[in-house]
Amino acid sequence: MAVAKKKSTKKPAKKATKPAKKKTVKKVVKRVVKKAVKKAAPKKAAKKVVKKAVKKVVKKAAPKKAPVKKAAPASSPKPAPAVPPKPLSPVPAMTAPAPKIKAWHVVTSADTPTSITQKYYGSSDHAKWMAIYDINKAVIGADPNQIRPGLLLRIPEA
Repeated sequence: MAVAKKKSTKKPAKKATKPAKKKTVKKVVKRVVKKAVKKAAPKKAAKKVVKKAVKKVVKKAAPKKAPVKKAAPASSPKPAPAVPPKPLSPVPAMTAPAPKIKAWHVVTSADTPTSITQKYYGSSDHAKWMAIYDINKAVIGADPNQIRPGLLLRIPEA
């Protein structure tokens, strides 16, 4: 006796190359979650089933990478496009090495350029203050005599 096999009445699922809209993905996820919750009896099992189902749906909905093109056969070589040579970059100028920092100084309301140089160098030489100013130009500003309380100054070695 030959037994006839039943044909399934389900339609084959269409493969989507790209998700049309986010709404459709959301709908599919909701539907899958509902089915997964109905199938799973205890709460712990339901969570696992839902996680797996959502991962599958998201994986299917993710856009696929474009296929990699194969290299042309060796029998028909194409000439390489002409690429202009890069211009030579200028040689960087030699800069003086950064001076070593002797100390850091926080300016107080009583400080003056003379008092700062006296404290760190033992003399009130104007050239020494200009050395301090040159390193801290960005902090002090355009006028070397306008130091404000709270500024953090670098004091170079003499």
